[in-house]
Amino acid sequence: MAKKKDKTSEYQYVDAWYSNQNGRSIPWKRIPSSEVKQFQTGEAFNFNCFATVQRFANDTKVKGEAFIAPLYFDLDHAEDPSVSQKDAIKLVEFFTKEMDIRESDMWIYFSGSKGFHILISSDALGIEPRNDLHKIFKHMAGYLVHRLGLTSLDLVVYTEKRMIRLPNSMHQKTNLFKTEISVNELNKLTLEEIKDLAKSPRHADDLPYTAEERKKAMKYRPRTGYLLINKTEEYEQAAATSARKYAKEEFQFKKDKPPACVVDILNGGWKKDGDRNQATVQLACYFKEAGYTREETMKELEDWVLKFTSEDNEYGKQQRVANTRSVIDAVYSGDNTYKFGCAFIRSLHGEKKPGSKDYERVACAGDMCHCIKKNAEEEENAKLLHLAETGNADLTGKLVKTRVMVAGKKHTPYIIPKNIEYHCWGRESCKKVHCPLYDIHTHTGYKDLGVSDREVIQMTGVGDDNIKGILREISGIPNCPKYNTDILENMNVEELLVIPMAEEDDEKQEQHKGNYVLRKVYAVNGLNVSENKYYELTGYVYPHPKNQESTLLVKSAVPLQDVVESFELNEQVKEDLATFQPADYTAESIEQKLGAICNDLTYNVTHIVERDETLLAVLLTLHSVLRFKVPWDLNPLRGWVELKIVGDTGTGKSALIEKVMKYAGLGTRVNAESTSRTGLTYKMEQSGAQGAWYIVWGAWPLADKEMIWIDEDTGITKDDYGEMTLARSDGKLEVKRAVTAETPCRVRAIMSGNVPKGKRLADYSQGAESLKDIFNNEDIRRFDFAVFMRASDVDPELYNQTLATYPSIIQKDTLKNNILYAWSRKPEDVLFTDGTIDKVLEVATDLAKVYGNANDIPLVSPSDQRNKVARLAVALAALTHSVDESGERIQVWPGHVEFIGEYLKVLYNAPGCGLNYYARLAIKEEEMTEERYQKFTADLKKIDTLTGEMKFYEFIKLFAQQKYLRLGDVEAMLSIDKEEAKAIVNQLAKMRMILLTSGGYRKTPRFNAYIAYCMKKGLFDHIQDEYY
Repeated sequence: MAKKKDKTSEYQYVDAWYSNQNGRSIPWKRIPSSEVKQFQTGEAFNFNCFATVQRFANDTKVKGEAFIAPLYFDLDHAEDPSVSQKDAIKLVEFFTKEMDIRESDMWIYFSGSKGFHILISSDALGIEPRNDLHKIFKHMAGYLVHRLGLTSLDLVVYTEKRMIRLPNSMHQKTNLFKTEISVNELNKLTLEEIKDLAKSPRHADDLPYTAEERKKAMKYRPRTGYLLINKTEEYEQAAATSARKYAKEEFQFKKDKPPACVVDILNGGWKKDGDRNQATVQLACYFKEAGYTREETMKELEDWVLKFTSEDNEYGKQQRVANTRSVIDAVYSGDNTYKFGCAFIRSLHGEKKPGSKDYERVACAGDMCHCIKKNAEEEENAKLLHLAETGNADLTGKLVKTRVMVAGKKHTPYIIPKNIEYHCWGRESCKKVHCPLYDIHTHTGYKDLGVSDREVIQMTGVGDDNIKGILREISGIPNCPKYNTDILENMNVEELLVIPMAEEDDEKQEQHKGNYVLRKVYAVNGLNVSENKYYELTGYVYPHPKNQESTLLVKSAVPLQDVVESFELNEQVKEDLATFQPADYTAESIEQKLGAICNDLTYNVTHIVERDETLLAVLLTLHSVLRFKVPWDLNPLRGWVELKIVGDTGTGKSALIEKVMKYAGLGTRVNAESTSRTGLTYKMEQSGAQGAWYIVWGAWPLADKEMIWIDEDTGITKDDYGEMTLARSDGKLEVKRAVTAETPCRVRAIMSGNVPKGKRLADYSQGAESLKDIFNNEDIRRFDFAVFMRASDVDPELYNQTLATYPSIIQKDTLKNNILYAWSRKPEDVLFTDGTIDKVLEVATDLAKVYGNANDIPLVSPSDQRNKVARLAVALAALTHSVDESGERIQVWPGHVEFIGEYLKVLYNAPGCGLNYYARLAIKEEEMTEERYQKFTADLKKIDTLTGEMKFYEFIKLFAQQKYLRLGDVEAMLSIDKEEAKAIVNQLAKMRMILLTSGGYRKTPRFNAYIAYCMKKGLFDHIQDEYY
């Protein structure tokens, strides 16, 4: 990498970023490097500001663009920052004493927190622009970690666009400044003395060197430049084994059975000078793929390199060990895709002599190598077919792909032979030259069974004698008693029941319409397959050995539906998601930003006006996380939100939800009117008359970690919803029938529908009462919130007006990524800022006081309202993309909680809901004062039958002990005639003390309160009951 000519003048742009003192992150922007100082002081106000250590030639971001950068190091130690200082001293001494770097070639900074930054001039090292400099730097840093014993050097910072804090800018947590220091200050000052220097920006006169002095002293340092050239070559040699180049080679490595080539190089060393690094990479790749830990590989290869190195002094040996360790670190790093390659390791042969074909080759077992799998190119050429088409006889023995849903699987896997040893013990007198064991010098052969062998299916569900016969048949050994068959290894085979995945192509869907296919297939080697999930299966088509039905031997199953895991949070996505951020996170700013978001989606997506509360409810549900931590619960709390939308017909609820889901490209719709409980949860199916039972999971668990919308939810009965209660709260669905199983169902849910029984919300005293006709109390309580939409909420004239234009800010991909960002967060990725938890408890208490007494419509339950408030506040924080400076974690501010409290009041105080009035009435129904008691007693005793004290006691006792009573029960149990019983029931009904239900007359809270007051007064304590 020696410097040929000055190319750096073109590289004058950097990416810059900062976050202000309110915690708001400003999107990355590209600026000329000459404007960084102005950006730092004029725009970022010298607070928490960063720029890339790389400089670019383009004034806008270009994928894969080249860049120039100094060699940089970030030393950071959270527990003991003094370790960072010691490591920084080691680095400086290495480059200035062992290498030829001058102090003027280096910039040393205290980071302002817990570490140090060291930068070495690109001119001194002869660095030229390229797009993978960060990988070369990482390889160099990895070497130095082991060469110098560094414990605080951070290898994570070597990315193609790495932000580094700007000198003399304030750290947002410590309020210290990033400060340049000299080598002498690094060596002599204590960490506390360095921190004292960092309490204010450092004046130019106090810096170790001026820019002019550095420029004048700058020159290429050949010794350090050669080190970088050497590390660059090592990096490029390792990169040559990238998985992309050897993706079509597959191996089955085992710890105790290395291939012949690996044994050869381990026992004989590298075969020519210059191949040590490539040999180390290949051996490390083998050890990694064979299941060795990093530490085990370190031990093996350190001993190996010391055994064969030509270095005879301790310094040289230390270098070789450090090189070896850095290569192993690179191979085991998740950033790299280095891979073992047959052709590559065979290329590490000895020197070829001119005019001679003789040279020292790397040992190779060829086709007999036990580590080689079939070439993966066959899988690439496999044709993608509908499941119904895989029954074509022409496909027998061929590899195909098909997209299916795993409708169920047999819960006990088969165990069959995988690796078989055949050993001949009668070779001396044998004349069967066509026997496969005849020419093998050890007289021992091996057979590996795999996904391309039909016999795998044949060995399922049969006894030992059948398996012995099958193993004899596949051996190819003629009829001979003089050999042994031993099973060395077994494997699992799972029996799956699959159905076709719905085609996205309408034409293909129509082509296979009406062809219901339920097929049994076999998955080999324990594929990670879950029921009721979609997969692309790759496997061989065979007729089943027992009944000749078409089946598949499956070699791979690729998930098709997990959009959460496929989400990637890159810098461009981070920049796009800043669109959702308000000016700050006060409730007022949040409300203002949400208004802009709702306007955008209303005028450009849904076209349904005056329904911002409903639109926001849908967005909150979509943006809810899976789980998060709170102080009052040891386990992470459920984060997924469940929303109920009930409204009059024609209010646009279904159209609004459908358009938002379609725009975001996420969520599953289920129409409850055409779906039974089994379609939502599970059903049992039997494979054949005497076959195994399978569980076929329904739409609810199918949407695990995602979102489901159940439209027209009144199509499912109260009792059917009751079977889902535990699944909704615990996030898992359990089945204990012919088969016992459970599956996760952590599902964000929206349930929407018209008011039941053809009614309107106006037909109820309070619209919230409509929920009682749809769900049981415990199922209402599972909802985090509800929205009620009356037809009269919107002026009819607004439906027929031309909509105004509104600038489109929220693009569909941006909305989708913001939702997937929320879905992909883990519990530890949700942070509550100072005062937020106290605000949650305050808001929950306030809501419980207003709505908590509506016991039979428990949307607000005092015992768990804090959980609901926290859940919705986290969802709101995700919606407004409130994140920390890393962009990886959600931050919930008191403003989010405050907004949620006011928003819920708007929903529940709305005329279509009236939960506030309902709760207030519920308090009065249960309140019993002396005055009310006297009035109720007087009214009851107006009935002739109840004037006597004993009969009144029997009346109270009867209703106190019974939950439901019919008219005949009152007549019989009080020993009165029918007319007297009618008089009692009529009076109780008139006083709203009983309600007529399908089970009989049920006491109201008012009657229960009256009975309790009677007991409290000891009204009947003096009455002698002879049967007590």
